[in-house]
Amino acid sequence: MIRQCFLRCLLDSHAPVKLPHNVEVFVGRSKVTKIKDQSCSRQQISLKADCEECEVEIKPLGINPSGLDGFALKRNGKYKVKHGSRIEILLNSYIHIIEFDPPPDKESNKNNNKRKLEEEKIEISPRKKSKIQSELDQTINTKEAMNNVWEDVDKGEVYIFTAKGVKSSHKIAAFDMDGTLIKTKSGKVHPVDTNDWQIAYPQTSQKLLEKFNDGYKIVILSNQSPIGNGRVKIEEFKKKIEGIVAKLNIPIQVFLATGKGFYRKPAPGMWKVLAEQKNDNLSINMDTSFYCGDAAGRIANWAPGRKKDHSMADILLAKNLGLKFYTPEQFFLGHSIANIPTSKPEFNPKELKPEPFNEALISKEKELLVLVGFPGSGKSFLAKEIVKRSGNKYSIVCRDEMGTWQKCASEASKLLQQGKSVIVDSTNPDKESRARWTSLAKNMNVQCRCARMMTTKAHALHNNKFREIMKMKHVQVNEIIFNTYKSKFVEPSLAEGFQEIIQVKFNLCFDDKESENMYRMYLLEK
Repeated sequence: MIRQCFLRCLLDSHAPVKLPHNVEVFVGRSKVTKIKDQSCSRQQISLKADCEECEVEIKPLGINPSGLDGFALKRNGKYKVKHGSRIEILLNSYIHIIEFDPPPDKESNKNNNKRKLEEEKIEISPRKKSKIQSELDQTINTKEAMNNVWEDVDKGEVYIFTAKGVKSSHKIAAFDMDGTLIKTKSGKVHPVDTNDWQIAYPQTSQKLLEKFNDGYKIVILSNQSPIGNGRVKIEEFKKKIEGIVAKLNIPIQVFLATGKGFYRKPAPGMWKVLAEQKNDNLSINMDTSFYCGDAAGRIANWAPGRKKDHSMADILLAKNLGLKFYTPEQFFLGHSIANIPTSKPEFNPKELKPEPFNEALISKEKELLVLVGFPGSGKSFLAKEIVKRSGNKYSIVCRDEMGTWQKCASEASKLLQQGKSVIVDSTNPDKESRARWTSLAKNMNVQCRCARMMTTKAHALHNNKFREIMKMKHVQVNEIIFNTYKSKFVEPSLAEGFQEIIQVKFNLCFDDKESENMYRMYLLEK
């Protein structure tokens, strides 16, 4: 088979230019390349392919510099490049790739690329030389997506679109989609259908192109629960994504979280898939990578007439990952955010400290111990800890398991008659719900104490989300239940018939470091 050589436009704005064996071909401003930029000469660069050695000799001819992998080439200098090299017709613009068909042997190409610096004899500083070597190694170890590809993870919990031309990188430029890269045509907060979108800023495409030309991989991370709950069909949304990427005219990899668990921002699931599965095993440089999104927790009128941000999901994702964060106005328009007022999360999991077990929770006397607290406040864990530390002198009655308080009361009576102390694992927010237990204790002639969980609503919601993410065996609780508890809650008092009320702080306990690391992240969007 006779090997052929082509110069292919990275954005596929024109057909590949064939480079015949040992024939000098001139490329520049022309109808073939569709380059209209007057700063680009008609004969900007010459290329002569050697299809036997799989190398191309290039000679920059234009007044304005051409580039190789982001660095300027000397006019009339001669350079030899290999398969996969990135040629910039104008420095940082009109990027093309050298391709041989069939491609050369991978190992041979790898060794040739590593010798590129010496062969080309480019006069550059050691610092720039190191940077070029790093970028060359990256080019060697990764491959460019040759076609548009859709995939899904965890049975549709995440959908991934990789556009043709996407290439893995140590540097990631990640963006939210709605309110960041696009906005609605209708002017409504939420799109009326999958066609209700337009590019958010005139500068969007150019800014993305600049980052792309600087070696960044452009990524979108977007929460899209309407797909998960069936309000939007995934096939229709796929067309929307493909349309957006085509309009931006930049190779982009898109991640769509359709559920409410590990993959939904600010949880790190989408980023974890990107880093571990969709970046060709290249480590991501977290210092040079960044994330841009509009959910930054800005309060109402942060700018004249502007509404408050719908959440903090984007800025909290950046905090979880340790990424530099930009708002869309800051990144695309150059606005300062120094004096913009923002809200902060009610609960910061990073500040939570371990609390020692309170030995006073275990009584020497037979008793009924009534727990009071939000769903997710740590009641069940505390109850099990008391049973274990008491040597099984206590038993638990749990409404989540038995269904009604009547069944719990019946079981508690039997256990007390058997000589056991009983822990009532239920929310018990008001006097009425607690009176059932003080009355039972009085009838059974045992003491009744109260353990009041001091876990706040925001903290309990965090715990509930953590259970969901870690797929623990707990019934997931709707936020309405939390609000109902809060509205009903009355602080317990001794006047209700309790001998003692013990305030209990939430105690951290993890099976492994990975679980603790997840717990310490921001998991709530507000």
